[in-house]
Amino acid sequence: MKQSKAIIVVENREALRVAASSARISTQQGTALEMLENSRGDERDLKLIGKVLSSGHKSVIEHQTFAIAFNDVSVLAEQFVIEARLASFTVKSRRYVDFAEAGFVAPDGLSEGQRALYDATMRARFEDYGKLLALGVPREDARFVLPYCLRSNFYMTVNARELIGLVCAMLYGRGKGYPEIMALGEQLKAQFDRLYPGVIDREAGRYPGYAPMALPEEIRRGTDRTGDAELLNAPENACRLLEEALRFTGRFPAGDGVKALLSDARPRELEMANYTFRVKRVSLACVTHFTRHRMLSLLVPPVVSGLAGGDYVLPETVKAIPEAEATYRHAFEDQAGAAQKALEMGVGMETLAYFDLSGHEIDLMLTMNLRQLVHFMRLRTCRRAQWEIRGVAWKMLKLLCEREPEIFGHIGPSCVYGPCPEGKMSCGKPYRGN
Repeated sequence: MKQSKAIIVVENREALRVAASSARISTQQGTALEMLENSRGDERDLKLIGKVLSSGHKSVIEHQTFAIAFNDVSVLAEQFVIEARLASFTVKSRRYVDFAEAGFVAPDGLSEGQRALYDATMRARFEDYGKLLALGVPREDARFVLPYCLRSNFYMTVNARELIGLVCAMLYGRGKGYPEIMALGEQLKAQFDRLYPGVIDREAGRYPGYAPMALPEEIRRGTDRTGDAELLNAPENACRLLEEALRFTGRFPAGDGVKALLSDARPRELEMANYTFRVKRVSLACVTHFTRHRMLSLLVPPVVSGLAGGDYVLPETVKAIPEAEATYRHAFEDQAGAAQKALEMGVGMETLAYFDLSGHEIDLMLTMNLRQLVHFMRLRTCRRAQWEIRGVAWKMLKLLCEREPEIFGHIGPSCVYGPCPEGKMSCGKPYRGN
């Protein structure tokens, strides 16, 4: 099998001078341009940056950015990486691209029997994917039978501070339990060290140990279930909170109030209100839709919990075709049986996680402020949004509307606020309200 790779394809070496200049500007006389003139990007600058970082002032290194190509990595590794909050990602879409020939990651160190079981199981899932496509199931629904060892490709652009945290998490944190993720972390560290030697090593001490999750005792054969949401925490009176924020900023004349904020270009007042949800029974594929929203706090359990629980989503397009439904259900039944056998054969968590299918369900917790919720709902309640995340988004919005209709009765897809931004891709059926 091909090796998973993480390659820094763009590293702005001039940014080292900017990082050094930012280290000087807060404590030395002179203008910003004079500081830049005094920074050469040499050993002296590296020593200064290292000194500033060791004192805890890490913002200086955020001026350094990298563009990274993740090439033929597993979906397991992809999900780990895209949880980095302060980064930008573009991922090859499994809704639109045919992944029949994508291939899968195979872990090292398996016995002959373990490897035979692993390869046969993963090939069977790709065959099921092909059968579903041939039966007329859309790619966005057929993908749910693809395993988490599926090879993925994506780009990431990130500043150095966030990259240091990601690499440390890969090498010394929760990524340590997965050889593929550790290998990707080692690749990135070696490339980063060429520009900033020793910086990551000094951070390693903040990750004193790694406590791996215990293997499940049994892999359950589950059934199809429907996603749901629960509102766990919200302001007691969000309207009052926002009105107070509006009085504080004085940006709107009396009477415009909260509703005006929802279509404002810079509604900072909305950030004062925070909401926490437990999202239940969503597919692993659906989790990525949440993860890609940068401005939220997200808790995702280990993906093996989805495999161990055994339950899965069942798309309507699959249910509409009896042969497709039989193939689909068999895929999850067979995967559970194969994973149980692999567990009994002694495979570790690093291998068992690859047995997850994209359609396996887990719960997650998330907190968003109201500004991000407006953005989330604009995208995810749209008729063009993927059907599973759209269904969960509408359930979340219903809970919010029941709590404070004065605010959330005005929130919805983009067409609630004005013209559809989808252009030629518009569904042509604008919402007229909730």
